Amino acid sequence: MGLSIKDQISALPPAEQLAWVDSLSPEMVEEVLRGEWWFTGRPEQILDEGQWFVACYCAGRGAGKSRTGAEWLVERAMQYPFDQSGVPTEHAVVAETLSDARMVNIEGPSGLLNVLRRRHLPFEYRKAPKPMILFPNGTKIHTSGADTPDTCRGMNLTSVILDEVIKWKEPRRTWLEGIMPSLRADIRPDHPRALITTTPKPIDLLRELAARKDGSVHMIRGSTFDNASNLSSFVLQELKLRYDGTTLGRQELYGELIETMDGALFGRSDLDKYRVDDIPDDLVNIIVGVDPGATGEDDETGIVVVARDTRSHMYVLGDATVQGAGRMAAMAVWRTVLAYGADTVVVEDNVGKRWLTQVLNDAYTELRDQQGLFPPHTSPPLVTVDSKVGKSLRAQPVGMRLQQGRLHMVGHYEQLENQMVSFDPDNVRKSPDRVDAMVHGARHLMKSEKRRTSLADPSQYQLALPDGFYAVPHLGAGY
Repeated sequence: MGLSIKDQISALPPAEQLAWVDSLSPEMVEEVLRGEWWFTGRPEQILDEGQWFVACYCAGRGAGKSRTGAEWLVERAMQYPFDQSGVPTEHAVVAETLSDARMVNIEGPSGLLNVLRRRHLPFEYRKAPKPMILFPNGTKIHTSGADTPDTCRGMNLTSVILDEVIKWKEPRRTWLEGIMPSLRADIRPDHPRALITTTPKPIDLLRELAARKDGSVHMIRGSTFDNASNLSSFVLQELKLRYDGTTLGRQELYGELIETMDGALFGRSDLDKYRVDDIPDDLVNIIVGVDPGATGEDDETGIVVVARDTRSHMYVLGDATVQGAGRMAAMAVWRTVLAYGADTVVVEDNVGKRWLTQVLNDAYTELRDQQGLFPPHTSPPLVTVDSKVGKSLRAQPVGMRLQQGRLHMVGHYEQLENQMVSFDPDNVRKSPDRVDAMVHGARHLMKSEKRRTSLADPSQYQLALPDGFYAVPHLGAGY
C-alpha cells in the first residue's frame, strides 16, 4: 500500500521539506499542522466517489479502519447536508452492539468526535436515548447495534458505516433486510453509499461482495503493518512473532479473505510436515494434559503428553487416552506421569468434571503411600484450567504453533490426529477428549518460561506400566 503525504514528505531531505511547505497556502499549512486527513491518510484510505455502492475495507487489526470510516462519514455529512428536496440528510454507524458503536466509532481515539473537533466543526453530541451527532443544519449521524435484521429500518440514509460485520449475529440478513433498503436518499449527482470496515473472515456477506464484478463494490485490502508509523514497534514485533506464517495471522494481520478457512485449526499437511521421529535431548518441561470423560463406561478420558524444548518448540510425546472415568482413569493419569517423567498434570475445571480433581488426589495418595511410586510427603502436581474460555480461544494459539512449525508430533497418533484435523471449534457437537487434553497441556507449556524439574525419575520406582507401553530412553515409557 502507498504512503501518506505526511510520510512521503517526512522522507525528504530537510531543504525539500521546507520548499514543499513554502509552496502551500496559509490555509493548507494550518491543515497540515492539525493533521488533516488528506495529509495523514494513506491513498487506500481516502475514498474516491467512483461508481461503487459498497466499499469494503478488509484489513488487519490496527490498519486504520475506524479512522478511515470516521473521516469518510464526516466528509459525507459535510458534502451532502441536504437531499434533492432540501431535507437534512441522515447518516449512520452500525456496529455489533450499540455500546461498540459509541465507544469505538463515536468516542474512541479514531472516532467521529475527534475528527469533528480537529476540523473545528459545530455539532451537538446527544448520548440518550441513542448516541447521535446533530449538526446545526439538521444533518444527523445515528448509531445502532446490529442486534436484529431490522437495524436502520425507517431511516432515509445517505451514508452508513458497517463496522466489524464478521462479529454481527446475522450480517447478511441485517444488510439485506435492514440497512441496504434504508440507503435511499436522493442526493444527485451522487448516490447513497456504505463503507464496511472489518477484519476479514469468509462469511457469506463478504464472500458475495468480493465476488461482485460489476463495479458496485470497491474492495480495499490492508495490513496491520501498513499503519506501522502509528503503532508501537514493540507490539508489531510481538504480533509478527505470534502470528506470522499462520492462517489466523493472514486474516487478522494481513487482511486476507481466506476462502479455505473453514474453522479447522489443525491441518493434516502441517502435522506431516513438522512430524519428527525422535524425542529431542533438550526438553525442559513435560506436561500431561487431561480432559475428563463423564461417568459412563463408554466415555474417554483424554490423556496426552506434551513437552517443550529450550527453543519453545512443543512436542506431542504420547496419547495415553483411556476408555472410562473415575478411579481407573485417575490411575492411568498418574502412571502416565511416571512413565514420562512429567512435571505437571493439567486438567479442565468445570462443575460437571470437578469430581476428577478429588479422584486424582485420592489416586495419587494411594500410589504414593501404598505402592511407593511417588516420594513421601509430596503433593499431587495438579493445575486446573478455566473451562469458561471457549474451545476456539483455547485451541487457536496451539493451532498457530503447528502452522508455524513449532508443534511437532513425535511419531504417529492416529486417533488424536484424526480428532485434530476434524476439530471445528465453532461447530462442536461432541467434545474431542484427546484434542482438549493436548490443548490443555500445550497452553500450560506456552505459559511456562523457566525450566522446571521433573516430578520423578521412573527408574527409581518399581512400576507396573499399563498394557501397550514400552520403554523410551530418558523418559521412562511411551506408546
